[in-house]
Amino acid sequence: MTLDQLVAQLREIAASSPGEELQKNLRATLSAGLARMDVVTRQDFDIQRAMLDTLREQVDELSRQVEALEARTAPTSRSEGSGPGGRKVS
Repeated sequence: MTLDQLVAQLREIAASSPGEELQKNLRATLSAGLARMDVVTRQDFDIQRAMLDTLREQVDELSRQVEALEARTAPTSRSEGSGPGGRKVS
């Protein structure tokens, strides 16, 4: 369901429902429409965002560690004349 379809349904309800029934029908239609749109709550979004931020920090730290390890081993293998994959360069 698109947002336009949801708005159209809400307009139909507003035109045909009096007072208290209008509020009840609007609430039900909005709930059903939003459920079909597969939206998440702000709280769920914030939790996922925090998890992603933590994972990004971990990936960045692991990348730094890999670079440091590569920097330590790279001069040794190059000075011995070996190429990529540990093969001897002629």
